[in-house]
Amino acid sequence: MKIKTAFKILITYIFLFLSLSLIQAQSYVYVNEGDVTVNANITRDLYTQLSLVPATVEIRQPATVNILALDWNSTPRPNRSIQIYILGSSTGITIAQPPATNVYGQTSGTVSSTIPGTYTVCAKDITEGYEILILDCETLYVTPVPAPVMLNEPQYTKGDKNIVMWNMPGSGIYQYYVESSTDIGFSSIFSASNWISNLSYEFSNLQNAQIYFYRTKARNMYGGESAWSNTVFSMQDSSGPLIEILSISDAGGNNTTEWEKDFSINIRYRIKDNIGISSREFWCLDQQNNRYECQHTASLAGDIWSISIKLKDLNNKDNWTLFNSYKFCVEAKDQVQNVTRNCDALFQVPDKESPEEPTEPEIPTEPKPPIIPEIPKIPLVEKVTKIVKEVFDNTIAKLEPEQLQDVTVTTATANVAVGFGFILTSLGYIPYFILQTILAILSLLGFRKKGNVTGYVYNSLTKAPIPQAIVRIFNESHELIWTDVTDSNGYFRTPDMDDAEYYMKITARNFTFPSKIVFGKTDFPLENVYHGDPFLTRKNKIPNFSIPMDQNEVSNIEKIFASFISRTKALWKSLHIILFLIGLLFSTYALYTTPIWINYVIVAIYIPALIALIFSFFSKKEKYGVVRDKKGKIVAGAIIGLNENQFDKLVSKRISDSLGRYKFIVNKGIYNISVMNSDLKVINEEKLTNLEVKEDGGNLLCPNIFVKKLEDTSKEDEIMEPPKEL
Repeated sequence: MKIKTAFKILITYIFLFLSLSLIQAQSYVYVNEGDVTVNANITRDLYTQLSLVPATVEIRQPATVNILALDWNSTPRPNRSIQIYILGSSTGITIAQPPATNVYGQTSGTVSSTIPGTYTVCAKDITEGYEILILDCETLYVTPVPAPVMLNEPQYTKGDKNIVMWNMPGSGIYQYYVESSTDIGFSSIFSASNWISNLSYEFSNLQNAQIYFYRTKARNMYGGESAWSNTVFSMQDSSGPLIEILSISDAGGNNTTEWEKDFSINIRYRIKDNIGISSREFWCLDQQNNRYECQHTASLAGDIWSISIKLKDLNNKDNWTLFNSYKFCVEAKDQVQNVTRNCDALFQVPDKESPEEPTEPEIPTEPKPPIIPEIPKIPLVEKVTKIVKEVFDNTIAKLEPEQLQDVTVTTATANVAVGFGFILTSLGYIPYFILQTILAILSLLGFRKKGNVTGYVYNSLTKAPIPQAIVRIFNESHELIWTDVTDSNGYFRTPDMDDAEYYMKITARNFTFPSKIVFGKTDFPLENVYHGDPFLTRKNKIPNFSIPMDQNEVSNIEKIFASFISRTKALWKSLHIILFLIGLLFSTYALYTTPIWINYVIVAIYIPALIALIFSFFSKKEKYGVVRDKKGKIVAGAIIGLNENQFDKLVSKRISDSLGRYKFIVNKGIYNISVMNSDLKVINEEKLTNLEVKEDGGNLLCPNIFVKKLEDTSKEDEIMEPPKEL
């Protein structure tokens, strides 16, 4: 062997030894007396890179497998055929293999699975006709589609429809399939939806007194389905209470002309319902079947409701003669506000019987001349006029004409200014009145559909109705479909609409929508609260919504001014009355003594002051509870909770407004009031517990609340109750 050949063999073995740490190879060497030939198959690739985007997917959701082919010095390797595979079991796996690498050494494929689990995604280079394993593998996590969570249903649902709702914990885009059944195992399906995108669905044609169970499941955009959600249930109640007339007393010995005023009519009803009665009401009907309130007493023994009413409390013909019959009505509501009315109770009053044998006619006697009372020489009106004239002559008449004119003009101007001040405060409602008038005219002329009452707009703080609120309904293309204005009771009307998706916008002077004070779908005792979300119509009807609106915030100056006016309201009203009477007396006397045109004008312009005075007498006072700290300062933004005492269940929440005010409207029961802010502690807690309301019918519950900051550890100062009215 030549020295040159031996040197070549030595160099070859050194090179192979150094390469074994990086590349496993099978080689065979042919040695002859000339050059050395070496053949090697590379089976592992340390340099090509693999990545997954995303690394965590739901079932059937593809993950992109990105591959970057590189050689030992990071140079891209184009035109390499790469094949993706799963290390281990590949049951349920679908792989879309990548094309050959581009000039930058890049290519990509996808991997998806129908079975949740953890998978190791690898790749190999098959360009050379044998497999070169790429050592850079990645882990793919495949999770189930999360199941939706059904929201709790009320124990009873009114009518023959029910809207069920749910939440979705996943962050992807999903569709939902909803089912209802009459058995908890869903062995038979009563009704089901198609795949829908909304988080709610309305079932219809539900039967009265039947329990329905509801569940839903989700499907991602790749077809992967979740497990069924939790199951919720509700009983349908579409019928009102049963009202039966058990008995009604007769007239006894009374008739239409001779009757005992304290004689009692007794009526006994049986009123019952499968879920309980929430309220009962009784009233009388006059001869035109119009309702009027008649004084009566009522007693309840189980399902038996007894009414007692005296004859003197009934309407009569001419203050002493009774009618031949009287009708009475009873109305009852169950716990879900289904209403039944019964007006069949009828009380008959007989006429006086004629004598069986005619009596002999009396012989007419000479009629006596009527006694004519003496007419006083000076009538009462004339006496009063004389007294008033004497007073004026001794007081106002002593003023100079110029002074009388100055006083008259000054008082008239002041009264008109005050009167117009009251009137101008209501001018902001003029656009609402104009719109309501236009809509009424269009309805009258037949250019506008007649709607049914389908919603109630109210103050989120006080529950009072908001009149003159404009309600606009838009379709899913954001086109205006309908407009209406709420009446004095806060109600608005809508016509029949095509079944589709709609949403509403509500505007009102000094109010904002949607409410940030009322949360959720229930605002005790109001149900189906609307917050501006899209909704679906069924059978051409929109749902019957309760729509809260928040009163606008006021500035500090407005707070101070409102507080000052509230505390001095009685003083201002008294001064207004005194100013009005003085001005009217001066103006009337000036017209009496000097009947010229200017005095006629001054008397005429007292009309605005008179209107303002009437408004001030009949203005309604609102009562609120006030939240203050221990120094008497107003606390705005306090979250106040109302808990029903028996089951300690939160039934309603309020947030004190910028003046610290709040109120709850409640039915019969025992309640506890608490402040739910984590940084506030109630000082007068004993006055907020076991608050008993003894009657149904929207009672006001708003005791004053005193709080302190939790970090305030100083001794509680003695505090005084804030005024009951602001």
